[in-house]
Amino acid sequence: MPSLKMNQSVKDALITITICGVTVLSIFLTGATAVAITTIGKDLHFKQTELEWPINIYTLSYGCLLLLLGRIADIIGSKKMFLIGSAWFSLWSVAAALAPNAWTFILFFAFQGIGSAANTPAGIAMISSYFPPGKAKNRAFSILGAGQPIGYIVGLILGGILAQSSISWRAIYGLQAGFGLVFCVLGWMVLPEDQAEKRYSKGLDWVGALLSTGGLGLLVYDLGESITAPKGWATPFIPSLLGTSFLILGAFVWWELRREAKGQSVLLPMSMFTAPGTRIAPVILVVLFGWWGFNTISYFLSLYLQQVVLASPLQTALRLIPLGVSGLLTNLVTGYLIAVVPGQILVLIGLASCLASAIVFALINVNASYWAMTFIVTITVPVLDIAYTVGNMQVCLSFDGNSQALAGSMFGVATRLGTSLGLAVSSSVANSVSQKFNLMPEHASLSATDPQVLVVGFRAAGWVCVGALGLAVVIAVFGLRGIGLVGQQAKEDKRTTALELGTVASGDEGNVSVNTESAQFPHSPASDSQTQVDIPAPEKDGKLEFGMQEKAN
Repeated sequence: MPSLKMNQSVKDALITITICGVTVLSIFLTGATAVAITTIGKDLHFKQTELEWPINIYTLSYGCLLLLLGRIADIIGSKKMFLIGSAWFSLWSVAAALAPNAWTFILFFAFQGIGSAANTPAGIAMISSYFPPGKAKNRAFSILGAGQPIGYIVGLILGGILAQSSISWRAIYGLQAGFGLVFCVLGWMVLPEDQAEKRYSKGLDWVGALLSTGGLGLLVYDLGESITAPKGWATPFIPSLLGTSFLILGAFVWWELRREAKGQSVLLPMSMFTAPGTRIAPVILVVLFGWWGFNTISYFLSLYLQQVVLASPLQTALRLIPLGVSGLLTNLVTGYLIAVVPGQILVLIGLASCLASAIVFALINVNASYWAMTFIVTITVPVLDIAYTVGNMQVCLSFDGNSQALAGSMFGVATRLGTSLGLAVSSSVANSVSQKFNLMPEHASLSATDPQVLVVGFRAAGWVCVGALGLAVVIAVFGLRGIGLVGQQAKEDKRTTALELGTVASGDEGNVSVNTESAQFPHSPASDSQTQVDIPAPEKDGKLEFGMQEKAN
């Protein structure tokens, strides 16, 4: 692999740009396609019921393969998986730009989802392992979080412009492929090399991979179908598939517990959920319910502008620009606050802001000006990105150095399931409330797509989000106590060479104990072993003897 000779700060910047850039492309895809899908549908002769399938199939392939590809990244190396995933994503972006009909376009989106599922957790793993605790790591994670709203808004704007121009919507995916290729080449040149000794060495749990992929895939598919099914949740196959997915996922949990107890390879170590100090369970629940509210409000806000306010796709994108600006500023500020403000406080600030946006949306007045209510929603909802940075770092810190890609996968699954569950439940409630409103005698003359009918359902969806975010607040208050400063810089003690190996703690009988289990070496992956260095108190003759005891995990 070639390497560029450059100073450390430039290399750090290029690594951050490469990893975050690929992440931006993944969310850019959904934003651009959401606003251009009507034009795409006309050119490729989509049926009306097929218009939602490109994003749905992308979400399906992405969501169900995250855990599997994350674990494979830990086995073969994060850099290899990142480059493979990015190249794969770019290849099928070119294919999407050249798609001749509806079903090939949908198929190519499924393949793009595989690429995103491969490079996203691998990228998170490299950020977590490469940067030492402190400003550099905090900044990298905050930029990663900023990529989410920025990518979506840029996708909306460019998608709206290109879809309505003579250039054609196909340029969206050509542009996406070009940037993907640039980031892939840049990553090949600047990303740190994989170290064999830092990889997960127990192998792949194939049964666990099959169960997790099948269970998650079926669950994401079922939640997506519940929105478009003729009778919603009352459609017979919807609850049947839901129950089946729960059974498969239950079998997955049982299988992983069984293998972990025997010391065998696992796809997901279930002991992490109960390990003292990790707070994995409450963090995942906060993320799930938080992203339920965040993405549902974002989705219905776009529908509100287009179907109730009757703004064009481009006008809608312009009205949503404050959302991207607010998200960018939030993440930049978070990069500094995460080292001085306890993680629980930051998460609660993000949840409170998103909760406020949900309440405003639930009370939205069609006759009010954009600045009176809609603008407030756009600038308050992305503040939840604070929780993205805090939660992502907390999950990564809770996993061993040889499972950092798996940690990124786990966080991604939580956001994906939260989004799917939120849209499924909120859409079902919105449709039901709108139908009941439309059946009232005084509203019988209105069509089902009349703005007066739709806005009633949208408000109901807002109240559903209020409930989900309120639950997330309760979980954060009681479940995240004591997580401390997630972005705190490791203290350095340079009194002796041995003390530079780790953090200093008081020992027994006058000894000093140095624990390097959590020690982070600058710009190197986290260690997979625990080294205990015992430094006896000086003898009377002034001599000091050092002894090292290696304890394998």
